[in-house]
Amino acid sequence: MKIRDAFPRAFQRAYPAIEPEAAMLSVLPLLRFHEIDALPLSFDPGAKPRGILGYSCLARIRVMNPDQLACFLKMPCEQVSEPLATVKANRTLSMLLNTFLRERFGFARIEEGRGVGALVTLSDVLELYETDAIDTELSLADVASTVYSMPKESALRDVLDAMFKRRYRRIFVSGTHAYVWDRSIIEHIFSPSVLAELAGSAPKDVLSMPISQIESTAAEEVDPTMKLGDAAHKLKAEHGQCLVFDGKVVTPWDVVMKPWKSKNLRIAR
Repeated sequence: MKIRDAFPRAFQRAYPAIEPEAAMLSVLPLLRFHEIDALPLSFDPGAKPRGILGYSCLARIRVMNPDQLACFLKMPCEQVSEPLATVKANRTLSMLLNTFLRERFGFARIEEGRGVGALVTLSDVLELYETDAIDTELSLADVASTVYSMPKESALRDVLDAMFKRRYRRIFVSGTHAYVWDRSIIEHIFSPSVLAELAGSAPKDVLSMPISQIESTAAEEVDPTMKLGDAAHKLKAEHGQCLVFDGKVVTPWDVVMKPWKSKNLRIAR
């Protein structure tokens, strides 16, 4: 199955191409949109594609003091950008999944002709379960990970440290099914009001705030015997794309990449 054939809707989405000299302050608010994990930079034909990656920006921000963060926001995107994993549109779905596995990111730039054909994500791959383009006999119990939680008083900086040390995107609030994730943290830090405070003459330490002040998402509790095709449908409809049962958590990476890595995911021809 070719990537172009598997994801027709992804090629209809418009992703803004960022000018390399644009200041991060003007670009970061775009990452607050739920479907956007990376923002490709405009580039000359033949140049290696680069972009602004939301998850990677958080990795940088977590070790900055307020003054450093204020300087970061004024930097041109070109200085902050990172290489974007790229696959040609006429290559196979197998190659795309192998790229996700190699890069450990659930998205890739799809090149078609001279421009960016699409940015395909794990969320797009979830839809392939519904069309029977991919399938597996595995259930949630086969792919789940253990929930990692922290007290609601935990500082945002400590939460980010735990995220990147463990490579988790979601940290649960102790004793609940509620969690904060990189997307909700991005939505908070890169909101207009917080960015205005950071760009002021006396920048505020936004990473000292407790996670209880960040909007959390409640994960849906499900049956561990649920098949991954049914779970994919639920995850696609969930804002935070997260399911829980018995102290375990399941995300799109679990539903797609774990079966693929273990050779239990079938791809239709």
